[in-house]
Amino acid sequence: MTEDIDKLVGLEEKKVDVRELFFRYIYYWKWFVLSMIVLLTLGYLYIKTTTPLYQIESDLLIKQDKGNTNDASDNILKSLDLFSSNKIIDNEIEILKSYTLFDKVVKDLGLDISYFIKGSARRYPIYESLPFRIQLIRPNSLSFTEDLTIVPLTDTEVEIGGKKVSVNQPFQSEVGLIVITSNHIPANFYNKQIIIKFNNLASSFQEYSKILSIVPVSKEGTVLIITYQDAIPKRGADILNTLIREYNSASVEDKNKVTASTLSFIEERLKKLADELGAAENKVESYKSTNKIADISAQSQAFIQGVQQNDTELGKLNIQLSVLDNLVKFANDPGRGETRMPSMMGIEDPTLLASVNQLAEIELKRISLLQTVPETNPIIHSFNDQITSLKASINQSVQNLRAALLVTKQQLESKNSKFDSIIGQVPSKERGLLDVMRQQDIKNTLFTFLLQKREEQEMALASNLADSRTVDTARSTPNPIKPVVPITMAIFFALGLIIPFTIIYVKGILNNRITKREDIDKITKAPVIAEIGHSTESDQLIVVEKPRSMIAEQVRAFRTNLQFYGAGETSKILLFTSSVSGEGKSFISLNLGASLAMSAKKVVILELDLRKPKLHFAINVDNSKGLSNYLVGACSYGDILKEVPQQAGYYIIPSGPIPPNPAELLLNGRIDVLINDLKKEFDYIIIDAPPIGLVTDAQILGKFAHATAFIIRHNYTLKNQLYLIDDLYRNNKFPNLSIVFNAIDYSSGYGYGYGYGYGYGYGYGYTGGYYIEEKPKKGFLSKLKKSKRSKAN
Repeated sequence: MTEDIDKLVGLEEKKVDVRELFFRYIYYWKWFVLSMIVLLTLGYLYIKTTTPLYQIESDLLIKQDKGNTNDASDNILKSLDLFSSNKIIDNEIEILKSYTLFDKVVKDLGLDISYFIKGSARRYPIYESLPFRIQLIRPNSLSFTEDLTIVPLTDTEVEIGGKKVSVNQPFQSEVGLIVITSNHIPANFYNKQIIIKFNNLASSFQEYSKILSIVPVSKEGTVLIITYQDAIPKRGADILNTLIREYNSASVEDKNKVTASTLSFIEERLKKLADELGAAENKVESYKSTNKIADISAQSQAFIQGVQQNDTELGKLNIQLSVLDNLVKFANDPGRGETRMPSMMGIEDPTLLASVNQLAEIELKRISLLQTVPETNPIIHSFNDQITSLKASINQSVQNLRAALLVTKQQLESKNSKFDSIIGQVPSKERGLLDVMRQQDIKNTLFTFLLQKREEQEMALASNLADSRTVDTARSTPNPIKPVVPITMAIFFALGLIIPFTIIYVKGILNNRITKREDIDKITKAPVIAEIGHSTESDQLIVVEKPRSMIAEQVRAFRTNLQFYGAGETSKILLFTSSVSGEGKSFISLNLGASLAMSAKKVVILELDLRKPKLHFAINVDNSKGLSNYLVGACSYGDILKEVPQQAGYYIIPSGPIPPNPAELLLNGRIDVLINDLKKEFDYIIIDAPPIGLVTDAQILGKFAHATAFIIRHNYTLKNQLYLIDDLYRNNKFPNLSIVFNAIDYSSGYGYGYGYGYGYGYGYGYTGGYYIEEKPKKGFLSKLKKSKRSKAN
């Protein structure tokens, strides 16, 4: 049962905490309203001044089969694990983002110059319907940092910097020598400010790289999703389409470099062979004419047919060995520059062909990537490792192939030796003709072979296609993706709530003053005997001047609670003190005395705060003689006892002139005599003592008291001063010590909208015979002076 009660109490405390939290923040509702107005206005201005951006997207398929190698070569490469799908995709993404392709896109679309129309809130970019075009003939230091404003005036005249300039004529502007070209400036552009911005390619590339996104559709997929953001959808679509077109062109160009190298080799060989073939034909004709030989015999004809095939094979073999020599030089070249790929004409080994093709691709990709990234980039390191591995593989394949070719060459040369022995059996004149005809046949066969290979390479050059395919051409979103009006306004709306909430929260954390009853209960066990609201009235004796006010009612509740202290005493002595000056000690003691006097009690209040007396000022009592005079023996207490003019049965003994040694006066024994004399005449003796946190006077006077009221002021007294109160309470340094929580501002929302029948605000829900105190309306300047007008002595 007890546990259930504890749970119910815990739930009730949580409800009170939620309510307190609500009132804490609702008190600052004006902050929230102001913050919302400011932030929503800023959000509106942000939307108006921000250029909307559209998202343009295109999809590109990267084909896995990169080259025309057969299955055997593909298996060898896969076994080396050099060209997995992930590496290919990463490489292609870097190429698509390269500076080289961006440079081509900018030049193709003329994006090195941006055109804007100046609006009231922002600049509006224009792309297609340009009123004119401008060329920067000779730039200067301001060309890429300053904008140029041009105002079209007529069809053939514009204004630049206050000067009229004719179109199609060079003009020296502040950004360099320019020329404006136009056949006809549309009339709708007249007198509008056209802003020209010359774009620095390097800076533009940085911006371009930030907004260009290229990601694979999945981890294992080879489809790339390319997105770009632009203020003009058509321009963004043109950029992506041109980028893909240039990428495909570069891919085809890379593949054609090996073919072009072979063609160049063939052309060089054909030129030499053409000259050699012509010389050989001339020799044959000259020999026949000199020796008067019309034709050769059947035996010689058979010899020619036999040796022709052997010489053809030997010629092809020599070409292959020459190609292998060039390939060895290429493979052993340690440089990483743009090396021209060697010809592979006549080489039919599939492994060697595949390795060379892959090496050519990687070399070209590496060169392209180096234009945008440094040598230390991990991808470049990966390329270098692959190139080294492939060159080692090529070297080994070349050695094996060379060994096989040399064996074949030896066999062919052996056959030639046999043919040489046969030729000795032919008559001498025919033998000479056979020699020159043999040379002619060799040159003719090689020439025909090279012509055939040239045709094959030209066909390959024309049939090369890019290793990619556009799945979807560039397309734009129908609406801008930035800024999205609902989301943007929601963000600013949230900020309008978060900012004041955060300020209030931080303010509460940093506040080291007592702001609520819970602050007291957490630190000290001393009971709170009364809670007194904040008053802005000028009347100090508010219980007399406004007896039906909320403050007066709270003072009467305080008076009722005091009946439990000093029971059985004919005269009760109450001591009032505080931590520091300004917490309302004098105000509370003065009004409590008046309330006691109103209940037909005879009350006297002693102004014993000799260092800083305030009571006599509050009720306008003469202070020429007082307690300081009595304590030095200069007068009797009858000479200094004075009636409070505002309330019958209420007396005061003022402080008198401020003495230099108040503590010594309180210890000379005269105060004991005074207290005993007053006990005989008065029902209540109220001692207005100095703050205990500053001097020891209050502790000296504490021995006379039946009860001690320690005054704490809302949002004024420091929290750490509660530890002093708790020490005084626990060690019984003052009799019946209790706390009076003074000057509570119920409208501050710190959980004081309850207790004693009072509601939130200044009405307090209490009308039973008492008037409702209305909160005075204050201007901003009045609020700044609130502390000066507040009377909480």
